[in-house]
Amino acid sequence: MVIGTTSEVDFLDSIGFCDTFSITYNVPTLNKEDAKKVLEQLNVFADEDIDSAAEALNNMPIKKLYMLIEMAAQGAQGGSAEAIYSGKDKINISHFYDCLGDVVRLV
Repeated sequence: MVIGTTSEVDFLDSIGFCDTFSITYNVPTLNKEDAKKVLEQLNVFADEDIDSAAEALNNMPIKKLYMLIEMAAQGAQGGSAEAIYSGKDKINISHFYDCLGDVVRLV
């Protein structure tokens, strides 16, 4: 099984690359309610930070959301995200906003 993701489906379709896949599925960007559900399931933010983080993520693709969470989970000093993903620690909301700014600049 091969799974491919792209934000350039029109280009890939124009060169016939999409024909190599049996199924194509468009995943829409996340609205703030969907982003909140994802953040709640990931359990990487303190409860009081989920609403403001979800608000900042309105209209973000899920792929970019996961990249952002991974960046923020590394912490301001960099390093292992194990404490975040194990539930022992939570992402600092200020650092999350810093990472969000970096991700937005990359676009």
